[in-house]
Amino acid sequence: MKTLVLVGGGHAHLHCLEQLNTDSPKDWRVLLISSSPYQYYSGMFSGYTEGVYSLEDIRIDLKKLCEKIGATFTEDAVMAIDLEAKELTGSDGVVYPYDVVSFDIGSRTDIPETVEEHAASIKPNYRFPDQLVRTRDSAHPVIVGGGASGVELAFSILSWRKQHDLPVNITLFSSTSLLIGQGAVASKKIEAIAIKKALAFFPHTSIQAIDGQSVTTSASQTFPQSDVLWLTGPKSVALFSLAGLPTDAGGFLLVNEALQSVQHPEIFGAGDCITIDRYPTLAKNGVYAVRQGPILWKNLKNSLSKDKLLPFDPQKKFVSILSTGGGEAFLSYGEQHFHGRIPWKIKQHIDRKFMKRYKDLYE
Repeated sequence: MKTLVLVGGGHAHLHCLEQLNTDSPKDWRVLLISSSPYQYYSGMFSGYTEGVYSLEDIRIDLKKLCEKIGATFTEDAVMAIDLEAKELTGSDGVVYPYDVVSFDIGSRTDIPETVEEHAASIKPNYRFPDQLVRTRDSAHPVIVGGGASGVELAFSILSWRKQHDLPVNITLFSSTSLLIGQGAVASKKIEAIAIKKALAFFPHTSIQAIDGQSVTTSASQTFPQSDVLWLTGPKSVALFSLAGLPTDAGGFLLVNEALQSVQHPEIFGAGDCITIDRYPTLAKNGVYAVRQGPILWKNLKNSLSKDKLLPFDPQKKFVSILSTGGGEAFLSYGEQHFHGRIPWKIKQHIDRKFMKRYKDLYE
């Protein structure tokens, strides 16, 4: 009996669990280790923020899913990897042996030490619901980060506050133009939407200091704050570096095109916690994580049976749909951009379909 351990319940591992329901090799024992019994779907965070979705709508019950498909679920956090013994150690010292292990544990938020005492994060994502409600309901909410998550949640908080007749004094700060990762045209369009919706945003502005009542910017301006949500770039957990595994400069697990560690063939990874050696600048994006799922599943199976592994080929373009609140969304595909109610309806359809796919396995 061989033991396959899946660490984390991210997008790619959800696909693996789904496949186990109909394609589980008889000589496998599959263990899922996750620090939460629920996997929250980030694509619906904005809808939850606005009150469109309930808590149950946006999360998958990993424990029930594992029970239904015959895998073992353990609520724990992996703190150490023994590469020679092929063992993982949990937070309370429990040891988990493996023949093959895969990591899909996401990333953390890169909060500077100078401000971390007064800034909050939504990662790991099971922190999201409580933290978001605190930020959304506070007197002077501040969001730092002009990427997709920062912009989307700022719009959603703004919309929720308008619905509940609260002061719309949310402030968004970005060290670059908003949504610049999607190109200059998309950036100009989303900033125009922000102006139209009266979202107070400050591009090309970094935060130098935060105290209990205010934030101070790089321009020495001071703004009131009651809760600061920091949504800037990703940061790796220390797990891989401490184990002596090959990583990139940021500490993310370094894997080849087959999503396999470049030095340890029994170790795989997917999602935001990895860097693919051939694509070192590939964005940490959920779209890639979803597409990695089928390749990861096939390669985990093939590695246990010594068959040839398949390469992951990231797509050049993909559809991005970002909620802008009030039943509207901003859709981007290459150089094409659309804003309005139809993109929001498309986003809802995609997100609900994604969740139904996994919830139907155990409900």
